[in-house]
Amino acid sequence: MQHSIRIGLVFSHTLAYCRGVLRGIKRYAETAPHWTFLPVAPEPQAIRTLRALRPAAVIAHVFSEELAGSLRRVRVPVVNVCGVLPKASFPRIGVDDHRCGVLSAEHLLERGFRHFGFVGHRDHAYSLRREAGFRGRLASAGASVTSYYEPGRRPFDPMGRLWAQDRAIECWVRARPRPVGIFAPNDIWGVQLTEVCLQADLRVPEDVAIVGVDDDDLLCEFARPSLSSIALPTQRIGYEAAREVDRLLRGAQADARTLLFPPLGVIARRSTDILAIEEADVVAALRFIRELAHQPIRVTDLLRKVPTSRRYLERRFRKLLGRSILDEIRRVHVERASQLLVQTDLPLHSIAERSGFTDAKRFSAVFRQMMGLTPSAYRQRLRCGNPGGPTSQPAT
Repeated sequence: MQHSIRIGLVFSHTLAYCRGVLRGIKRYAETAPHWTFLPVAPEPQAIRTLRALRPAAVIAHVFSEELAGSLRRVRVPVVNVCGVLPKASFPRIGVDDHRCGVLSAEHLLERGFRHFGFVGHRDHAYSLRREAGFRGRLASAGASVTSYYEPGRRPFDPMGRLWAQDRAIECWVRARPRPVGIFAPNDIWGVQLTEVCLQADLRVPEDVAIVGVDDDDLLCEFARPSLSSIALPTQRIGYEAAREVDRLLRGAQADARTLLFPPLGVIARRSTDILAIEEADVVAALRFIRELAHQPIRVTDLLRKVPTSRRYLERRFRKLLGRSILDEIRRVHVERASQLLVQTDLPLHSIAERSGFTDAKRFSAVFRQMMGLTPSAYRQRLRCGNPGGPTSQPAT
């Protein structure tokens, strides 16, 4: 009989991110039946209890230096799945925060916004990285960002409690030129922004469009209106964290390396369901394309819906969006296909059919041209437990 190996799990179950990571850990553990889990809360007394139980290794959501110090005293390999701390004292498996910011910027740019804001925290590393990605992508489009930072040096809250709504952020939001697209680095801040806008008599998304991160289904649907959010590969992160623990237990050298996985994409809801473009013909054309993303669209079909000349509409698309009508049709089809690849187990021919492509061969060619991967490789890269896909970085 194989000796049982104890694995400590240090998580708060309140955050949707942590619950997703735990699901991924459980999936990996199906290949390691000799593992025994020791789940404890991320609190000093619980860590002392964990130390007494003598785990072989720990997977933890390390959100503070105090917690990191407690875990170092356990004196076993620790794998961190949290991006709050600026320096990696343990191997870290996580999400590419910079890419989250880029995706948010592209989502708002695609909807025609020209004014942008960011709400976050000066001392949380993941917030700073997401802001940097957001700023960088907007700078490449000739746009700038105004940021609001949570006042004080409040520590990260693993319980996901909402920060207080104060007069300062309401004044900040009121002062933004409208319409404005605002990026919040997690859904907790995103929900709070919807409430701030309600208090300030600002319409979401007509005056203020908001994008969060985590795709927490409860928070996103609780928001008024529902919150658009960036979905993260949480189960993949958990699976790879467990794989890293297994590697360390087999004698691999422990180091502070970082493995990052790309976000899954923006899940659009009501908080960004708007086209911030004043030209009615362009707005009508974009709505037609998005409403028919599930079926083939010809430019001639579009021109019957929007009675104007193709030459005029092409000029306006290129001026306002930086791409042609056909480019926009392909982009919307590929966006729908990428979500189906990650969120369903549909075969490729079904995804092609439901994403507006006439056949699987054409679907594969266009998808690879735009995404740099075949549909199969894209699905494999982002689905939990499959090889390939992470970005490896040195300790930072």
